[in-house]
Amino acid sequence: MPIHLTKPLAWKKADSDELKLLQALQGNILKGHGRESTADIFFKFGPAAKDSKRMLRDLANFHVVSAHRQLLDAEKFKASKKCDGGGPFVHLALSFTGYQALGLAASAPTDTDFRGGMKAADSISALADPAVTAWETPFQSDIHGMVLAADETEGKTAALAAKVKELIEDAGGTIVHVQHGRALKNARGDGIENFGYVDGRSQPLMLQEDIDAETSATGSSRWDPGFPLKLALVDDPGVTDTFSFGSFFVFRKLEQDVRGFKTREQEIADVLELEGEDRELAGAMIVGRFEDGTPVTLSKDARDDDPPNNFNYDGDAGTRCPFHGHIRKTNPRGSGNAETPALERMHLMARRGIPYEDVKRDVHPSELPDSGSLAEFTADVAPSLPTGGVGLLFMAYNHKIGDQFKFTQQTWVNLTQFPLQPGSPHGIDPVIGQGPNNPGDQKLPKTWDDTAEGFANNAPFAGFVKMKGGEYFFSPSLTFLKNL
Repeated sequence: MPIHLTKPLAWKKADSDELKLLQALQGNILKGHGRESTADIFFKFGPAAKDSKRMLRDLANFHVVSAHRQLLDAEKFKASKKCDGGGPFVHLALSFTGYQALGLAASAPTDTDFRGGMKAADSISALADPAVTAWETPFQSDIHGMVLAADETEGKTAALAAKVKELIEDAGGTIVHVQHGRALKNARGDGIENFGYVDGRSQPLMLQEDIDAETSATGSSRWDPGFPLKLALVDDPGVTDTFSFGSFFVFRKLEQDVRGFKTREQEIADVLELEGEDRELAGAMIVGRFEDGTPVTLSKDARDDDPPNNFNYDGDAGTRCPFHGHIRKTNPRGSGNAETPALERMHLMARRGIPYEDVKRDVHPSELPDSGSLAEFTADVAPSLPTGGVGLLFMAYNHKIGDQFKFTQQTWVNLTQFPLQPGSPHGIDPVIGQGPNNPGDQKLPKTWDDTAEGFANNAPFAGFVKMKGGEYFFSPSLTFLKNL
C-alpha cells in the first residue's frame, strides 16, 4: 500500500511500507532523541569528493540512528528502567553548499530558502536577523554539514563526538565548530530553558502512540496534539523509491540575556502593581506560561502541577494571555484570525532545541529565589545572572522552510499586527521577536481577565534574545547516504 503522509504513523502497528519508511528515515525527526547532552559538529568537506562520500557512507552505516532503531532503543531502555534515551545517537544534515561540494547539487532539494542559505540577503531581511558580520565567527563562513552527536552524559557525548570528528578529518574534512548543548530540568523533571520556563511542552506529535498518551493524560477537547507526517517529511530528491524521506533542518544559536530578561519582568510587575507571589504573573503574561508551564490563559496563578496543554484562546481577548505573549505568537491555536485553524496548524514545526552554556552560570534557572520588589531583585538576585554566554540551540524540522520556520518568524513573531485582532498592533514576540527598536504597542491587562480595567501602557519587552548564527540544512534519508 502507498505511504500516507496525511496522517500520523502508528509505528507499533506499522505495515511493511511504513516499516521501510522508519528504517530509511533518520531519528529525531518524528520524535526527539531524548539525550541529556549533545555536540553539534559543524564541518566542511575536503577536496576529494570520493573520500567525503565514503565518510558519509560510513557515518550512515555505522553511526547514524534510524527512526526505527531510535524507537526500539527507547522502548528497550524504558523497559529496563535505566533511562528514556537509548545509548549513543547520531544525526546528519547537509547544507546546499555541502551538496555542491560533493558534486551533487542536482540531488539536493529545490527549496529556494534551503538553496539560498540563512546568510542570504533576502533571508536576513525577511527575518530581521543581524548582519552576518555580527554572527559568531564559525557561522560566518560556509558550513557543508552538521552532525548531531548525543548521549546521556557529557563524557559519553565527548567520546562519541571524537569518533565522528576523526571520521570527518580522516576524509580530508575540516571541523568548523563544535557546539555543546545540555538539557536543563526543573525539580519535577520537566525540560526548561535559561529564563527558567518549561520549554517544548506543546510539540506537534506525529506518532500515534505519543498522541494517544498525550490525549489520555490531558485530553484533546480544545487542542489536538496530533499532526500528519507531512508536517516534517519531504521526499528525498536523491532517491527514486517511494519510502525514503528527509526533512529541512533549521539551526539557530540564540543567546539569552538572563539578567536583563528577569530584571524587566520585575519592572513589569511594578507597572502592573503586583505584590508578593502575584509578581510571577508579569513574566507569565510575557511568555504565555508560568515558569512551571501553567498556561496563563487558564490561570492567574502557577499550579505547580503537570502543565496542562489542552487549551486554546477562545474567550480570551488578550486580558489573560496578551496577544503578543510568546506562546500565543508562535502557536495561536486558532486565534490568529488570518487563516483557518487547519491551515494555521501547518505552520508549526517539530522543534528539537536544547539549552547551551558557553559560560558557567551561578544559579540554575529553576533555583531563582523569590523577590518581593524590583530593588530587592536588583540588589540580591540580578548580579548572579548571566548577561550572555548561555542560550538555546534552536533546532526544528520542516516540510517547507518558507511555510513553517520562516513564516513563523516573519509573519507571526516579528509582525506587530499579528494576531489580527481589534486594537492592533500588539507588538512583536517579547521573547524571540526581532526588528525595530520599538517592539510595538505591547500592552498588558492591568488586572487578569478583567476587561473593565483596560490595559497598561509602558510595557515594551524585547531584545533579550540575540541570534548568533545558524544555517538551513536538509536531513537526507539513510537510503541516499548509504548509496553515495
